[in-house]
Amino acid sequence: MALAKPTSTSIFEEHALFKGHPGAWKHMAPLMRTRHFRKDDAILCHGDKADNLWVVVSGWLKLTRQTPDGKETIIGLCTDGDILGEAALFAHAQYPYHAEVLGAEATVVVLPADVVRNLVKEDSSFSASIMHLLNERMFQAQLKLEHMSTMSAAQRLGCFLLRLCHSQEHGSRELDIPVEKHILAAFLGMKPETLSRSQQQLKEAGVVVKGQHIVINNITALRQYVCNSCSESGACDAEADDE
Repeated sequence: MALAKPTSTSIFEEHALFKGHPGAWKHMAPLMRTRHFRKDDAILCHGDKADNLWVVVSGWLKLTRQTPDGKETIIGLCTDGDILGEAALFAHAQYPYHAEVLGAEATVVVLPADVVRNLVKEDSSFSASIMHLLNERMFQAQLKLEHMSTMSAAQRLGCFLLRLCHSQEHGSRELDIPVEKHILAAFLGMKPETLSRSQQQLKEAGVVVKGQHIVINNITALRQYVCNSCSESGACDAEADDE
């Protein structure tokens, strides 16, 4: 892991966390630090003191919890723009999961939690943004539970791809996902062989999988295949018409 260094880019000024809050951004920007990690590096560990928020600049991370007898559960996959370590918004909290780098490398920006907490106290508008962030995190967890009962395995994979497309600049239809099959399958609540079958089923919706590279040739068809089985149909960002 490289030493932390000042963050020289202002791309986070437009991040959902700071957009519309120039005062909070001006206060936080000089204190942000960039860190570079390599494959399998631990970003943070379950049970450690939660003293930072982390924003992914590039790369992929997996969030896991482990039982005393060694069973691992993958509770999240994070990539560009995602926030982790949100427990740090509360004083004296501990990180509730382990975060580890997938793929060759990852770059993250570190936000000192005590500074963020002070901004929440002093800026009601910024506080509202933080509350929205936490509410969205809870909502997505609830929606994932719903999808386990209302969607097929192929539809859950399709939903995952649609959300990645929406998060990419210009709604990219080509994705590189350096996540091993068994990890992605576990996150989506299926076995690796089920994931393979789901990839084949999505061909009819214009999805072509070549290893870690995925091409979505007909995003409208993919939306039609996936979104009718979701209670958020018609109100989800992943359905936005950005073609």
